[in-house]
Amino acid sequence: MNFNLEKIFLPSVGVDLVFNMDSPSPVSRASIIYDTDHTNKTITIAQPITALTETTKFDQLHLTVIVHLKQRKTRIGISCVPVKFIEKYPLANKAMTKALTLQYYPPVIETNIRSAFRLPLSNRHTVKGKLVYHKIDFFTVKDFKIKDISFTGLGVIVNKKRENSTNPLIGLTIGTLMPMGISLMDSKKEAPIGTFPVKVRAVRVNHNYSDTHMLVGLRIEAITPANEDLLIKFIHDAQIAELKRLSQKG
Repeated sequence: MNFNLEKIFLPSVGVDLVFNMDSPSPVSRASIIYDTDHTNKTITIAQPITALTETTKFDQLHLTVIVHLKQRKTRIGISCVPVKFIEKYPLANKAMTKALTLQYYPPVIETNIRSAFRLPLSNRHTVKGKLVYHKIDFFTVKDFKIKDISFTGLGVIVNKKRENSTNPLIGLTIGTLMPMGISLMDSKKEAPIGTFPVKVRAVRVNHNYSDTHMLVGLRIEAITPANEDLLIKFIHDAQIAELKRLSQKG
């Protein structure tokens, strides 16, 4: 399928930089397009929250965006390389921020990537949840807190005490599979962005995280495609909101 990148990669569009797309573990970082020069095939974007530097190592780099076709949406991308690191890029509000100019190389290609970016949750973007362990329901914030989330899993801080007794969740062991309910929250919206069930498996357990809490890494084992799209959009939008906040401070 032919894509007109000049009508897709436009200023203010949210994008993802994807590193090593063809590897077993690609990584993405969200950004926003500031400016384009399609004559010279360059696009200037905001530096991601985890910034690129001249020493950042990668085998492949693609600038990607989700587009809506007639009956589906898909992610497309173009191969690129950084050519200019800008310390003070002027924004419309006269603030200065860090930016990055990319040289891109057509053609535009369709991608089918579930890239990995672990989103630290903020005051604005939070995740509420319910875990079912040994037929007992455990809830945020009373029993545990969701520290961060990615397309593939969650980092959970578990209270070692539940009311005045030991929290049964401290009995979690690596390999434990549990049902979980997730609500994606944006404090600027009245209703949750999405609420849906998943199945998670404990893949890391750190009882020594602190005297009062343990840290558990949960891998998402079962999620519907529609709910996965909701999660991906939530993480992307949260990254974009944080980039805008940092730019306004700039």
